[in-house]
Amino acid sequence: MPGGSEAAILAAMQGAVFAGGGDYPANEFIIGSGADALLCRYKAGRRNLDPQDQLTLEWAGVSAHYHAAMMRTVVVGEPTNRHRELYSACRETLQGIEMVLRPGNTFGTVFDIHSMIMDERGLAKHRLNACGYSLGARFSPSWMEHQMFHLGNPQEIEPDMSLFVHMIIMDSDSGTAMTLGQTYLTTADGPKPLSRYGLDFISA
Repeated sequence: MPGGSEAAILAAMQGAVFAGGGDYPANEFIIGSGADALLCRYKAGRRNLDPQDQLTLEWAGVSAHYHAAMMRTVVVGEPTNRHRELYSACRETLQGIEMVLRPGNTFGTVFDIHSMIMDERGLAKHRLNACGYSLGARFSPSWMEHQMFHLGNPQEIEPDMSLFVHMIIMDSDSGTAMTLGQTYLTTADGPKPLSRYGLDFISA
């Protein structure tokens, strides 16, 4: 909401994990609003949200050092057409990845879907050269495992992997951020989201 404090938001997020019986994450939660919504990295300093703003969050539920990460960009106020356009690209790409995020395919195949859909939408210079990674029982300073979704990665997707897939678009030309990500458990029948929440566009 307008006027909301990044500090209060972080406190509520981490408090919800603790209240649910969870643990500290292996790395800090990411929060950034305004221009820093495009940063997608942890930074020092906190600000309050403007009536028209954007807020990028990356966090994880944690139990016994196992992580299930999520990522979202929330629009405060009226979403711009660019916000909706970039969200549509994120949603389409994530749905395309869900079709190949299963045993028998490779991490490189997942990235190929990511780059193909993003690039077809003219977003090559605004996307990342990776779109997620494997998660497991991890300790500080990172909840990431070393296998990532990047070009040509031959690592096979196996059953019962926990894989975090993130769509990150940083449009510095218009100052617009959009992210969409969640963790999946791989099964022979397709990827199972490890979240009770959907992928709908979020505005406040």
